[in-house]
Amino acid sequence: MRKLVLCLTLTVCAPHPSQRDAQIAAASALTERYAASTLAKWHLRGSAGGADCKVLLVDTPAVLEDSVVEAVHYGSGAYAVVDGGVRRFARERGFRAVVYRDPTARIWTYGDLAQGEADGLQPCR
Repeated sequence: MRKLVLCLTLTVCAPHPSQRDAQIAAASALTERYAASTLAKWHLRGSAGGADCKVLLVDTPAVLEDSVVEAVHYGSGAYAVVDGGVRRFARERGFRAVVYRDPTARIWTYGDLAQGEADGLQPCR
């Protein structure tokens, strides 16, 4: 009986990650997946952004084209590093939108996001 009470106490009292921490961790996991993939040379970095940390921000030093962003987002062909693409990854982890940025300052947005929000998007800390 004591073990059961202790177990229940630890479960209830153990700190649970906040939604913000979960979003940040999910974005880091995406970065790790791309770093270990055939697209590693693109240095795709995921981070949680926006006031609510529910925007998945994907940055890269590589110059992107519309067709490449779509292939990564929807998980097409050689760009299917994540099953179902970044779109599915983001949806399953509670992100409301995805933003891709390249070094030319071009922005691609998917999901529930106003263009003004995308322009000044910063990673959560």
